[in-house]
Amino acid sequence: MSDGDDVTIDADDDKEADAKKRSTTPRARRRQTAQQILEKSYTESVIDLRLRKKDWAAHPFRFTPAQITQVNKRAAEDSAATGLPLTSAQYVNAAMTMHLPATLEEQLDLAESFLRDMGARRIPEGQQSSYRVSPEVLAIVRPLSNHLKAAGKARTGYHIYSAVLARFLKDLASEGPLTFES
Repeated sequence: MSDGDDVTIDADDDKEADAKKRSTTPRARRRQTAQQILEKSYTESVIDLRLRKKDWAAHPFRFTPAQITQVNKRAAEDSAATGLPLTSAQYVNAAMTMHLPATLEEQLDLAESFLRDMGARRIPEGQQSSYRVSPEVLAIVRPLSNHLKAAGKARTGYHIYSAVLARFLKDLASEGPLTFES
């Protein structure tokens, strides 16, 4: 094999890696409905628990008190309507899967959007809780705090996470009652 062949193979590998990255961006995931992403979150969470795979792990998130109430209420209502044991963690995972971008720049844009949406009102103190989330979500959220510190934006994670959850809950509300296909 010549050196030129090695470069071609590497270039092909880079193209495949770039294609995979593009296919998992929030924009690509938004082609699915919030309900579809929630259903996948539910299914993968249940499989992880039942097979004791332990791929999903708890991670601390901070949301507004109103959002915590809203996601808990939505999970309870959807559980009653579907007969499935839905958890708030599955909603948080679905929200992060659907709307949390991987780049710090886009994450900071979300924080700014959240702050602007709150307007001149006082931003409520966030409430922290841990939620079990998928390995894909963990790969983005685990290093987020350190990335924010390094960028001089410590304590901005709350605004990012709140922006993501707000968008997801809005999507779910616009889609109406939960109707899983399975």
